[in-house]
Amino acid sequence: MMHDGWSSGWTMWGMWLAMIAFWLVPLVVVVGIFWLILGRDRKRGERPADPVDFDENRRALAILKERYARGEISRDEYERIKDDILSS
Repeated sequence: MMHDGWSSGWTMWGMWLAMIAFWLVPLVVVVGIFWLILGRDRKRGERPADPVDFDENRRALAILKERYARGEISRDEYERIKDDILSS
């Protein structure tokens, strides 16, 4: 069986390209997923908060607003407590 140089050379290059694509495509997909996940956190400028802490902070702020609205605490106390809640 006779082989010419062109066909065997192109076959070799085709196999190399297929092998590179086989490893490169999944790698690009995985890196892209991590980039998207980490990119969302960078846009906010912070790490995602724990959902439990977020709900507790939201509830604490709601109670604080109610107490301020009823006149139980002063504006200064309201601001100080709000800053404490938001910094935790």
